[in-house]
Amino acid sequence: MESIGVLKAIMLGIVQALTEFLPVSSSGHLVIAKSLLKVSEVGITMEVVTHFATVVAVVIYLRRHIGRILSAVWARATRGKAAIAEEGQRDVRLFWLVVLGTVPAGLLGLALHGAIEHLFSDVTSTGIALVATGCFLLVAGRPRSPRSGLGLPQALIVGLAQAVAIVPGLSRSGLTVGTGLALGVEKREAFEFSLLLSIPAVLGATMLEALKGGIGGDALPIVAAAATALVVGYAAIALLFRAIVRNRFHVFAYYLIPVGGLVVVLSRLR
Repeated sequence: MESIGVLKAIMLGIVQALTEFLPVSSSGHLVIAKSLLKVSEVGITMEVVTHFATVVAVVIYLRRHIGRILSAVWARATRGKAAIAEEGQRDVRLFWLVVLGTVPAGLLGLALHGAIEHLFSDVTSTGIALVATGCFLLVAGRPRSPRSGLGLPQALIVGLAQAVAIVPGLSRSGLTVGTGLALGVEKREAFEFSLLLSIPAVLGATMLEALKGGIGGDALPIVAAAATALVVGYAAIALLFRAIVRNRFHVFAYYLIPVGGLVVVLSRLR
């Protein structure tokens, strides 16, 4: 692993955490950040710990919700359907919706990861994907009244949107939340479902990265990056929720489109 130093590790931790949850694409920004910081690879360990730290941020933010879901699933498995209340039934159903929504990304990630790996060093395609994400947010992020709750069709379509976001520059949170909103899912429900989907998705990606090579490296930069990603990730989740409930989700497009266009232009001039 290339030694990148504490300052660069902190900067990469900030980029990873902010862009993991804000609808601006973490993978896309890491491609750009590595290019700007002159870092060819951040190292397997750095990627693993920063991704894991963002998962921890989600678990802390949704700790009560996750606790209710797991308790309901355990009660359903051990005591039967009649032993849990109506709210517990909804939590069990949500658990299976998360499982269903995770399947497309898992299958596509395993099937295409090697085929698209070159995109993680292609700044031009990343810029194009950032522009595409911005255009999607302009359409999907428009204020609209909820038309339906989260059901099997909505969970599957949102899961497919998450699978497409394997391409660097396409935002996972942008596509999943935006798709949920476009399908008429209530804002808080779309937000929480996107976060719940991120747990197995990010953990799965983290495991794939860990299997690529040995874990190791200088401890201080790794700890600094993980701590930064955890704190900044939690703040980014809160900021995302505020933007969604205030019907400001689409404003991230005003950042993505010009930045993506600038990235494309500059990459072609190099």
